[in-house]
Amino acid sequence: MLISLAMSLAGAATAALPVVAADLDCAKMLEIRRPAGATRPIEATDLIETLDIGSNGGMESDPVFTLSPDQSRLAVAVRRADGRSNSYCSGIYIVNQDGQASLIDAGPGVAFWRYDNFFGTRGFPTGITKVITPLWSSNGDNLAFLKLVNDRLQLWRWDVGGHSRPVAAPEDDIVDFRFGADGKSLVYKQRADGSSTEELNQEAARGYRLDDRFFPFASRAPFPRGGASYRFYRVDLDGSARGPATQAEIAAFTNDRSAALRSGAIMVDVKADAEGMSRIHMVFGTAAQFCRRASCTDIEGQPWVTQAGHIRFVRREGWGRSLAAIYEWKGGDTDPARLFQTSDLLRGCVPIDDDALCVRENATRPRYIDRISLQDGKSRPIFEPNPDYAMIIRGRVERLQWTNAMGIRSFGDLVYPPTFQPSRRYPLIITQYESRGFLRGGTGDEFPIQLFAKAGYLVLNIERPQSPVSAKHLTPLERQRRENADFFARRNILSTIETKVLELIDAGLVDPDRIGITGLSDGSTTTQFAALHSQMFKAASISGCCWEPSQTWLLGAAIQQHYQSIGWPASPDASSAIWSQMSLSRNASRVAFPILMQVADGELYPTLEAVRALRAANSPVDVYIFPDELHIKRQPIHRLNVYRRNLRWFDFWLMDKMPADGIEREEASRWAQMRRDWKQDPIHLPTSD
Repeated sequence: MLISLAMSLAGAATAALPVVAADLDCAKMLEIRRPAGATRPIEATDLIETLDIGSNGGMESDPVFTLSPDQSRLAVAVRRADGRSNSYCSGIYIVNQDGQASLIDAGPGVAFWRYDNFFGTRGFPTGITKVITPLWSSNGDNLAFLKLVNDRLQLWRWDVGGHSRPVAAPEDDIVDFRFGADGKSLVYKQRADGSSTEELNQEAARGYRLDDRFFPFASRAPFPRGGASYRFYRVDLDGSARGPATQAEIAAFTNDRSAALRSGAIMVDVKADAEGMSRIHMVFGTAAQFCRRASCTDIEGQPWVTQAGHIRFVRREGWGRSLAAIYEWKGGDTDPARLFQTSDLLRGCVPIDDDALCVRENATRPRYIDRISLQDGKSRPIFEPNPDYAMIIRGRVERLQWTNAMGIRSFGDLVYPPTFQPSRRYPLIITQYESRGFLRGGTGDEFPIQLFAKAGYLVLNIERPQSPVSAKHLTPLERQRRENADFFARRNILSTIETKVLELIDAGLVDPDRIGITGLSDGSTTTQFAALHSQMFKAASISGCCWEPSQTWLLGAAIQQHYQSIGWPASPDASSAIWSQMSLSRNASRVAFPILMQVADGELYPTLEAVRALRAANSPVDVYIFPDELHIKRQPIHRLNVYRRNLRWFDFWLMDKMPADGIEREEASRWAQMRRDWKQDPIHLPTSD
């Protein structure tokens, strides 16, 4: 999708949609659902209504949980969608080291969403949830957290007496906070965008000037330039004595790292060295040192310092970077020692005694918080939000590793139907483009992997392979130029998919005449490329589309200037060689397979050029627009219907199934007419690469 390469996620304001239904009992909604009764087949609501922690996009920059000062308890924010009311509840759990969990706050706030910085402007919508990080006071007697009430982020406090109450509820969002040095106050950071809003309102009356503040595909109004402005305030824990923060309080709030350096503490971070390679970087007082070993690169999350003064960190490694490992570096020229390795996804690890406490997930298990012993590798779940998943019947998952035609190591997960029979060939659906955590619905959560498996499909979830262009000694701009040249990177991804699918066909598992492909964002781009460069797929479903000549004016001046710098055409009429390789509108009669598009209204415009041309060429395409949606869809009822229509689409094109009656039957009847019209036209064949 267009914004997959353009997003610059720097964090800014928030917005809420949808709101909590008035009669929804959030405390009840957020209860941990224990296993009950016999095992049962998985349902769409099991995936939509998971009790979630962290971000829905896997893009955490803030900690998902925090430990109390004595390390006896942790605090974590949770949320759950409710399909019936089309809303969310959110709350805070306190969990002790024995795994006993208490819900200490459950509404009236709802899940809320990041609005990010974007090509020199701010307030750009993403559909990605903002991570809520509760903070403990230095004595552990109070916990503070942000909460969305009446569409505004407020600052709340919970105390050991069990009371949860607002401390500050201004008109503008509070976006961050810290406990004051005295332990009796909070210093918070509040948006101060009123002047910018007023300036835009005044300009609206005169008429906006079309310039690089506009991104027409997303909005008919400009976005404010520059980063957001903020004010800092201090408030007592009981909510009284609110006033502007002092310069010393602001400095302590914004410059914690420098204060620690002045005290002589060991600090560690991840920093680019002189060759541009990101490495573990240790600072002791005024002395700094890089770890030069290969195992000190590819770091995920924030490293930490042990009580013995050693550095521990999580890195990606193994075949295609498919594994997560925890290492310890003792400084100097010593080799870091690997302490733990897993194919699970680890995020936000922090030290607890000599162990690590991490957010963890794998293909069949949603996120939980795990305590990992770094002495023997054993682990113990501390917070399991979804124990009821143990009773849900799921298809078996097999991790696969292979090398594509370009020599790039690739991996993914093959999900089998629960009733799999080795003697049969199965229809296959490809999902994209990350495969290191819980397999819910692919990146963006629109293509329900286990529901496909339940319906009788094999599902191959692909991890996007590493770039075929070495980034060493290349600027990011030059690397992108080389990746875009003759669609080098896109051919690499398609090769990863086709190589493994051919192996599955040769192994007798997959029916070569019943293969579908899906994707959101980068996955949608891969699907579009496959439509003109592969003869393997028989149907596709994507969220958002397309790379077309109209992008030269739909994206806006700022994005278009960037894209020209990495090799895209300057105008709709330029570089016909590029459009002949990629544009669906310029090659509508060559598109190889029927395409379903389920599009957020905020991304409608880029689909129109391709859809008009495909319909004119009788190439099967069906498009559904979801209102009040963004790059990643947020509303539970929309996500449920996207799931269900995707399943019906592949059932029709790959299984030749028709729904029994109702609106779904009418929908499939339209698809049947598309198929008849398509087959009356000349054969649609892609270019053979």
